[in-house]
Amino acid sequence: MSDDKPCCAADALRRIRQIPVNGIMTGITMLDESIAAVREQNPGSDAAVREALMKKIRIYNYIPPGVAEAYTRAIMEEYKKSIAKNHEQSPD
Repeated sequence: MSDDKPCCAADALRRIRQIPVNGIMTGITMLDESIAAVREQNPGSDAAVREALMKKIRIYNYIPPGVAEAYTRAIMEEYKKSIAKNHEQSPD
């Protein structure tokens, strides 16, 4: 997947992935790119990862204040899945 910023709204729409947030499938624009960027930064603690992820995600997505924590949990879960998937693919 490309790390390039979308050139336009149509390109951004092609980069939407749905994940469950509070049990509701929710489209997140630039999720995979945001996860990849934060993984490269390697912020360290879970709190730092959460903050970095949400900072990236908020660039392209409106996160309603009342459900921000639910979004953060869902996005952190996707981040951890990405880390686990990467470890499975890495040779020992």
